[in-house]
Amino acid sequence: MKYSEKFKSIYPERFKGIYSSRGDNDLISIRVRQGKERDPSRWWYNQLEVLAQISKIGNGKVHFTTRGDVELYGINLDLKEKVLKDLERVELDPRDSCGASVRNVLPCPSYICPMAKTDAVKVSLEIASLFRHNPEYEFPKLPKRVKISISGCEKGCSAPIIMDVGVVAKGNDTFDVYVGGGIGDHDFQGVKMFEGVTLAEVKAISLSVANLLKSENEKRGFKWVLHKYGIQKTRELIVKEIEKIGIDHAKGIPPRFLNSKIMVVRTKAGWLNWDEVERVAFVARENFGFVSLFNSQVIFVPVKEVPPGAETVEYPYLVNGVEACIGDDYCPPAIISTSKVAEDMSKSEVKVRVNISGCSHSCGRHQIADLGFGAAVREGKKILRIYVGGNSYKLGKFLGEIDFNDYPIVLDKLKDIDLKDEEQVKGKLKEIQSFVQGDRVE
Repeated sequence: MKYSEKFKSIYPERFKGIYSSRGDNDLISIRVRQGKERDPSRWWYNQLEVLAQISKIGNGKVHFTTRGDVELYGINLDLKEKVLKDLERVELDPRDSCGASVRNVLPCPSYICPMAKTDAVKVSLEIASLFRHNPEYEFPKLPKRVKISISGCEKGCSAPIIMDVGVVAKGNDTFDVYVGGGIGDHDFQGVKMFEGVTLAEVKAISLSVANLLKSENEKRGFKWVLHKYGIQKTRELIVKEIEKIGIDHAKGIPPRFLNSKIMVVRTKAGWLNWDEVERVAFVARENFGFVSLFNSQVIFVPVKEVPPGAETVEYPYLVNGVEACIGDDYCPPAIISTSKVAEDMSKSEVKVRVNISGCSHSCGRHQIADLGFGAAVREGKKILRIYVGGNSYKLGKFLGEIDFNDYPIVLDKLKDIDLKDEEQVKGKLKEIQSFVQGDRVE
């Protein structure tokens, strides 16, 4: 079956987690989401083992995404039912992971972070219970996907600024809520629309945003509802919707901590070979039985004792690393090999966070990194749009565009940068801006 034919047959049911990929062949992708109790940040060792085994009938690799999901490629469509049964056997469920649905309510792994002010996972379960397998909030009744994240403290590791609903714990059982964020062809910085609200109110806000998206039938996403009405009017519409649905009696959830050290497993632009996944599963099995995934394409493994030579962190946040979408190896819209670029960057001495997107869809989230590369085409030439200074609360500043082949020059200018030295950072950014503007592709 050709890709064009397969796409037409599969696309309407993408919310079930299975869809086509690049090429006139039977490549599909399965984005896996947690099933029992729907804890999307905790993956058990036997689940990783099954993913590794399934990947062997595909391309032999597992891809860890920027939203805590896992993708498997090269799986023949004829084996779809067997794959789904294998996943179900270890309580994995791909439904609602893509297409028009309320996506995985993404929490930070607050149970391994001493900064947490709430149990972000349990908060995510409270919100997810409103939407899970609910046909009212998936295609065709929902016109566009809705992304919700929970950050256990003000550090905002779950990137509230780019979510339709970004929830940040403030302590004393209260939360701030950011609304209307999104990236892609058009960047929208989320707005802090509600401050100091309760968990019950957070649930009502999340439900109201989804309901408004439906009533507006906005197929481009909720960020365009905010763009249409502005901040004040959008807030009024949400409050009015809350009055219709009411507020339940959900109470605050205190944080709980696992007494462990945290081992870091860095992927190669999101990829690990099947045998590497099995080794991670073995370490997990010998310790607490699970690993943590959320939004950095890095696997955090709680351990009792750190294996020799392993990288560790005090809490699940990294100050440097390379994050990338799957690129043109499998994604039809992508125009560059993000894996190749990410590999080059990983070998460099850059000590900042670098994110890479293979097209304007921004799956590599290049707008929220210290340095972001977003691929595009200008007059038949591949170029990279350069962003700097992005983070969980601020979209990066767009500096300009460079020829695709010139990205090593930008990296070289950041080679020895110290992010804590503000004057050095300003100077380096001026160098990059000067280079970018001097070599802009017109």
